[in-house]
Amino acid sequence: MKTRVIFASLILGLGLASTQATAATTTNTDDSPAANKPASTMLVNGSQKLFASYVEQNVAKFVTTTNWQNFMSVVSLYNQNPAAVLTISPADRAKFNEAAAQLTNKLAKHKDANANRWMNQADHTARMINFIWNVNQPASEMPEIQ
Repeated sequence: MKTRVIFASLILGLGLASTQATAATTTNTDDSPAANKPASTMLVNGSQKLFASYVEQNVAKFVTTTNWQNFMSVVSLYNQNPAAVLTISPADRAKFNEAAAQLTNKLAKHKDANANRWMNQADHTARMINFIWNVNQPASEMPEIQ
């Protein structure tokens, strides 16, 4: 009886070890827009504040518009809790995308390297937010099954 318990324990241990080895070789691929981008390519926390300061100094007319407020409110919400952007209404999503396009156009008119860097970061952030919206969209639009 004692040898059967030892044998069963040995087989169980080898089975678990092989399962863990298989799990260790499994790779998950992330195909999101930000997968190959370092965090410095997005407007996150500290860089968001620096970005706002840059835009206030160099694109002052745009800062006074509601589009700027729409853009920054969504980016701020994304930085606080990325899942929270899922609660934004479709109308506000459209306003955000319009604001992001206008901001990109304003920054593209500036020819300095800082404007280009900020434009890329704002674009990557907007794309990531849209990616979250698009990934969640099919689940919310599925018809009810009776």
